[in-house]
This record gives sequence, C-alpha cells and structure tokens, in this order.
Amino acid sequence: MKPWMVVTLLAALAGCSEQSGPPLGGALQGERNQAGSYLAYEHHIGIELAAEQIGERIAATREACLSERFGACSLIAAQQSSDHAPRGDLTLRIVPDGVEAITALASEGGELVSRSTRAEDLAQAVSDNRRQHEQLLRQQRTLQQFEQRDDLAVADLLALAREQAALEVQLQAIAQEAAQQQRRLDTNLLTLSFSSPYESSPLGRIGEAFSRLTDNLAEGTANLIEFIGYSLPFLIVLFPVALGLRKLWRRLTGR
Repeated sequence: MKPWMVVTLLAALAGCSEQSGPPLGGALQGERNQAGSYLAYEHHIGIELAAEQIGERIAATREACLSERFGACSLIAAQQSSDHAPRGDLTLRIVPDGVEAITALASEGGELVSRSTRAEDLAQAVSDNRRQHEQLLRQQRTLQQFEQRDDLAVADLLALAREQAALEVQLQAIAQEAAQQQRRLDTNLLTLSFSSPYESSPLGRIGEAFSRLTDNLAEGTANLIEFIGYSLPFLIVLFPVALGLRKLWRRLTGR
C-alpha cells in the first residue's frame, strides 16, 4: 500500500471516530416509546455552573416547567442550598420533545458533567392492569344481570348494591393506576442536579468538611451521652457484683 493511501485511510478513520457520538456538553434528547413497547424513561443530568448562576438557572428552569414552555411539564421536587457551595436539584416530568430544550435552558452558561438514562419496563404491569379491569367489568355485568330479576328479596338487592359499590371503587382505582402508567409512558422523568466547580474541587471538599464539623461534634457528643445513659443501669448492677467477686477472690487466694 502506498504511503499516501495510508495517510488518507488514517484521516478517514479519525473522522469517523470523532463523529461516533455527541459531546457530553450537548443537550440530552427525550426518549419516546416505539409501537408495542412500554418503557418508562428516567434521565439524570449533572450540570456544573458558576456558584452565582445556580439560583438563576434553577429559577428559570422551574418557571419554564410550570408555564409548560416546552410542552406539558410537572414539577415533582425542588431542592436548593445557598451555603459556601451552592447546589440544587430539580425533578420534573416532561414530554419527550421538551427534554432537550429544558436541559439546554438549565445548563445555559455552564456544562453537562454527567448524564444517565434508564428505563423501567411496564409491559407486565400494564397487562395485569388491563386483565384485572376486564375481570371487574365481567363481574359488574353479572351483577347487573342478577339485578334485573324480579324474584329477588330486599336483602338480595341490598347485597347486590353493596357488591356493585365495591366494584365501582375497584374500577376507579384501576382507572387511576392505568392513567398513571400511561403518564409515565408518555413522559420522561428528568432530574437536574446543579453544582459549582468549587464543590467538586479539593478545596471545596475541605470547606464542606469544616462546615459539617460542628454538626458532627454535636452528634458525636449526643451519641456519647446516650451511651452513658444506657450503660449507667448496668454499671450500678455490676459494681456490687464486682466487689463481691473481688472479696471472694481474696479469700480463695488467702487460703
């Protein structure tokens, strides 16, 4: 093989390797179920921002979700701390088409440092729910047929009414569960974790350890006091026993 052909081949391979996947800094795209699949997708994104930008990005992302700027979105949980190393977490449920846009908004001015995606297969749960729903409907139709009979006593009618009421409650619960399953299938659960470079640096970890020093000292002191409190009754009981054993030992050795 001629030298110029080798150089050309290496250049082509290098170009393919560079295009093998998007950089970590790119926004995460949402996942949508294919026909016949029942996967509930969850994403976890780690975002690194300057400390003074974290609060602003959390507020902007939260507002975008609540206003459904990028599609149907529900805010599930929000947490933020404003100590020497600000951090925060947002957990939301959003339509797949909105995942990329809201991730880009959340990481504006920073970078994505980690991301992961997992899926839970709900096929069995959906199948069980449908089977139970059909079974309850059959029971309901059977009760309705009995109700149309003219030879039923009042006690039988009351019993049928109670059974129908119980079935209605079960059907409503099944319907709510089915709606929740469908919601998980139609949307993605997205958790955004915000942190600053200071938090992940050695100096940041040292500062965080010092900030927990007072709490750790107080907790350790409290545990010591509790240990002494639990041990005191045993010491009171064992002290006379120890004295008695000491006297007995002296008598035995004195002989």
